[in-house]
Amino acid sequence: MKIKVWKKDPRAQILKKSTEQSVGYDLFALEEVSIEPGEFVLIRTGLVIKTEPPYALFIFPRSSLFKNKSLIMPNSAGIIDFDYCGEEDEIKIPVLNLGKEKVIVKAHEKIAQAVFIKIGNPEIEEIPIPPKSSSRGGFGSTGGWK
Repeated sequence: MKIKVWKKDPRAQILKKSTEQSVGYDLFALEEVSIEPGEFVLIRTGLVIKTEPPYALFIFPRSSLFKNKSLIMPNSAGIIDFDYCGEEDEIKIPVLNLGKEKVIVKAHEKIAQAVFIKIGNPEIEEIPIPPKSSSRGGFGSTGGWK
């Protein structure tokens, strides 16, 4: 299977794996971005990526993003739908600066990981009563969140 990638901007770097055993493909910042403390920005990659079922594209933060720059992806992971691949559907990485200093992300710096995950599309059935099972106590029930 091949994933189709279009460079919307000629400065964009194509996604690539750092090592043969890497799970994720590195995504790179298109241009230099300055992010003030508490500021939210969308970092451009310059790429439009077309996936085909059953492999969906998920965007995850690099493990060093917070450690080295105090940046987080506020949605934890991005889910890229199969039909998010039009001319204006550039992959952008949402980041929030939780640090006390301004952060600079340089052009072509690794900023996120693209992971292709095989998914299913089960049929959804509404039922009139809860399924037969013992209740576990609700949200966070195995971790003592009562």
